[in-house]
Amino acid sequence: MFLSRSPLNRVARINGFSAQIRTVSDKPSTLTSRTRRTTLEDFAQPKKKKKIGSRFETHPDSPEDKTNLPPREKWRQIFAWVPVNDRVSLSNPETANTVAECFVPKGNTDRVIIEAFPGPGQLTRSLLALPQERIKKLIVLEQEPKYLDYLRPLAALDPRLKIIPYTALEWDTFDRVEEQGLLDDVETFPWDAGVHPNLQFISHLPITVYGEQLIAQILRLIPNRNWLFKFGRVKMNFLLSDYIWQRLTASPENVLMRCKLSVMATATADFQTKMYDELQPYAEHFHPILVKKPTEKLSNRRIGIPFQAVEITPLEKQVIHPDKLDTWDYCIRRLYVRKATPLQQCIEDLGPGAQSLIPKLSATIDPKTKIRDITVDQWASLIQEFDAWPFAPTDLGINDAKLDNYGGRGILNRY
Repeated sequence: MFLSRSPLNRVARINGFSAQIRTVSDKPSTLTSRTRRTTLEDFAQPKKKKKIGSRFETHPDSPEDKTNLPPREKWRQIFAWVPVNDRVSLSNPETANTVAECFVPKGNTDRVIIEAFPGPGQLTRSLLALPQERIKKLIVLEQEPKYLDYLRPLAALDPRLKIIPYTALEWDTFDRVEEQGLLDDVETFPWDAGVHPNLQFISHLPITVYGEQLIAQILRLIPNRNWLFKFGRVKMNFLLSDYIWQRLTASPENVLMRCKLSVMATATADFQTKMYDELQPYAEHFHPILVKKPTEKLSNRRIGIPFQAVEITPLEKQVIHPDKLDTWDYCIRRLYVRKATPLQQCIEDLGPGAQSLIPKLSATIDPKTKIRDITVDQWASLIQEFDAWPFAPTDLGINDAKLDNYGGRGILNRY
């Protein structure tokens, strides 16, 4: 029903609207005036407390002697301004002692260890507390000022400790280690001579995507024998989240966790869990901890997820030839975009006409095999046929941003 446009109706509507305004305006206002004057009573009210400290200032609860760490229950307050919620580090001294003994057990001598992301240094202290003959030199990579405050006093007491105040997420940091001559006394061992008897890498791994990218790029350097691997097969120990560990070690049967990282990892290194049950529950061993219990299930990259201690050793026999690393990278990244798709339906993603490779591959790979189910040996066969294919693309770069999450193109890229 439409209202008439007559002048009478317009006046009636206007009058009615005016009546509504008067009705509303007649009610007493419940709002406080914005221009209320400040009175003496306002000055008598207690002022709101400001947050204590900053990233570069010492917290008042922090002990003057920083040779020893503060009690665990005070870590949250003392290190509250450290902007590294993605950083997890051991806080329980007894646990740190157990981990140190696990990573550098009896029988090791003259170890030169690079420790990345040590935090305030609970594990660092436990490593230095081991029998002195086990560790010749401990090189610590840490950039956070408040963490450095608790590391530098150790260096003053123990000449074996060398501090590089930069992050391990930048390859330039490792250049600084070599520029300072800290690895000049490390011998180079042949690849087939076994695991390097002296050089070792230890790290807490950040739980963000940068942590995963870091370990992905480290594994990618094994076939080319770059970075620390130019000295030989260097053992690596990590404290990392259970989520990243599952992605690293997932077999083709693990359809949920199997990924590009799993393929490159199993092709280049051997993986062993050293400690798991001893590090549970998370809150009894690590910093930081959640103040409130989450109402929902923790995400895979959230503080509080289970952590474990692991050992990663480069394989003596590498499936990936150093000259073919880019080819492996290209094929895995291209095909894993459709990891639940059979090979015969997505092989064209490698290039126009790649369907012609199927007959040659059928002897080693069932064309109906889904990409996530392909084993490392089958990947080797696929990449060998692709490399021999006369029409294989010459530009193996990845331009699609959707595909560019394997190793990252940011601060971690170098080699």
